[in-house]
Amino acid sequence: MRESKTKAQGPVVARLQVNPGGYAFAARHDGEGTVFIPPKAVGIAIDGDEVEVDCWEVERGFEGSVLSVLERRRARITGMLRQAGRSWVLEPDDPRILHPVVLHAKRPGIVETDKVVVARILEYPAHARAQMVVRVERVLGPPDTIATEQQRILIENDINPEFPDEVLAEAKDVPTEVRERDLEGRVDLRGLPFMTIDPDDARDFDDAVCVELLGDDPVTADARIHIAVADVSHYVRAGSEIDKEAAIRGFSTYLPNRAIPMLPEALSTHMCSLVPEEDRLAMVATMRVNPAGDVSQEQVRAAVIHSQRRLTYGRVAEVLDDERRSKLPGEIQERARLLRRVADRLRANRLRRGAIELNLPENKIILDEDDPERIRDIVPSRASKALVRAYNLIEEYMLAANEAVARVAARHKLPLVYRVHDRPDENKLSQFALAAESLGVRVDPDRLRKPRGMQKFLNKVETKQQERAGALNMLMLRAMAQAEYRTENLGHFALASKGYAHFTSPIRRYPDVLVHRVLKAHLKRAGAEAGPDPVPAMPRMRDSKGHAARCSERERVSMQAERESRRLYAAAYMRERLGDRFEAVITGFSSSAGVFVAIKHPAVDGLVRLASIEKDRRERYTLDETGVRMHGDRSGRVLMLGDRVIVEAIESSMQRRKIEFALIQQLTT
Repeated sequence: MRESKTKAQGPVVARLQVNPGGYAFAARHDGEGTVFIPPKAVGIAIDGDEVEVDCWEVERGFEGSVLSVLERRRARITGMLRQAGRSWVLEPDDPRILHPVVLHAKRPGIVETDKVVVARILEYPAHARAQMVVRVERVLGPPDTIATEQQRILIENDINPEFPDEVLAEAKDVPTEVRERDLEGRVDLRGLPFMTIDPDDARDFDDAVCVELLGDDPVTADARIHIAVADVSHYVRAGSEIDKEAAIRGFSTYLPNRAIPMLPEALSTHMCSLVPEEDRLAMVATMRVNPAGDVSQEQVRAAVIHSQRRLTYGRVAEVLDDERRSKLPGEIQERARLLRRVADRLRANRLRRGAIELNLPENKIILDEDDPERIRDIVPSRASKALVRAYNLIEEYMLAANEAVARVAARHKLPLVYRVHDRPDENKLSQFALAAESLGVRVDPDRLRKPRGMQKFLNKVETKQQERAGALNMLMLRAMAQAEYRTENLGHFALASKGYAHFTSPIRRYPDVLVHRVLKAHLKRAGAEAGPDPVPAMPRMRDSKGHAARCSERERVSMQAERESRRLYAAAYMRERLGDRFEAVITGFSSSAGVFVAIKHPAVDGLVRLASIEKDRRERYTLDETGVRMHGDRSGRVLMLGDRVIVEAIESSMQRRKIEFALIQQLTT
């Protein structure tokens, strides 16, 4: 039954996200959440369109209808051709394309069956039941190959691996070295011992760190830390062709076999990369840290630096691991240990105020060096404690810089694009508390409304429910709000921070470029080091709001492409392992689909279909109200979140990017 209207909201602008079931959600550009659109109210809009929506508040949120399409965001779709009588139709790969798709009668383009093709949309639906007309532009290749399926993912998510000619032409004019005029209005920090620490395969280095000990005792003395970040905004001027393309992309996208950068290579891997033994332009956040981890004397300046060393996380892990002997020079080892000691101060301070650390698995796909379509393994990305500490070392400095920048912006009321993480929804927390209690952990949902309460709960889970800790961490993540970009400083719940902004990765995130421009405009106004003229102008708040909404949208798209690519490679890897059995953990349930499981090695996840379980035992399984266990009506068998099971790989589809298992044995009851 349709919910009654309680409060009219009026027309709003939003991005449409269509569900294969026919209904849609419209993500509002004003940041006020999403609007549910029933199937009959979607009209002529298709997935990805920018639309004007009439909406009203109902008991469960917002509901509405599409009034008009403001901009068509999809220009191309992929699929396979099929002949229907005398005409040709395209069967879209994307289930969110619900309108019939036909080839233009006079301009059909390339007509080839049994191959995945890319088609440009020539005519969009004129009414709710109308068809789309397309022209085939090119053939991607046969389905069920990594190359073809990877291209499909990029096209479906509107990610272009190639830069337009005008962007490449502009990139050719980027200088190849720091010039004398580039140093105007900058503080010279080339004498400080900056170092970069990155993964082994990193090609762009957008941050470097340095610590000065302000005393003799490394335990009791204060320290001054410097976080240098590539000055991308010096080379990428607002309104330039490179800037326009960066704004469209929003983010670099990292696939298992390649990276699709936000900026052309002349910038991302050269002039904006803080390579060792070269002068580089940077924005530097400097602050004082006392032994308790309290930060003071923070300032941001345009600078020139000279990184003295490039380290990898693996090399730093060797230094931090007492049981291993590092081959790095003694001076470099001491600097790495000092960096870690000060990072420990920052982390301890962050945890005292209630910052939350969810232990969620991160997997790495290892490819053959000679054959990029051959997958050698899928493993946890941070295998050892020493490697985790090496990664965290840099994370702590980045967090400190991002918070310092947000404090500066809040103090001076700058039109900054903040990175915000709102409080969890009360209803979701109540549901989570019920689920946790079903798993044997009692919690008051009201206490979870504060970071400190959530942190204490997670610590309790780690010590008393280790077997189900991973499942509870995942449930907790689903209960929390999604981080996004806003001009309103709502704070960052997970970090227990009053303000947070992305400042440290302008090579791969456009929000950071926007933050740098605002900071430079502020520094110029304050008479501080803002770099050479022309310094970016202070943006209007309404422009910053538009950028924030666009960045949030592009981040979701980039993350979706990365997720789908990892699933594609996992499905490809498991095709050679059908019939093999693995130990797995139950990670979730769907009342209609079945049981979700994750196996440890290789580190992949998949689905055990409910129909296969019920067929084997001739009984029906029902999901309880907490969503953490399923009951069999005849056997009394219970499947619970976090249970260990033995599964057999039975199907792996690269096109659907899904792996299916059969449940063989339950190890935990």
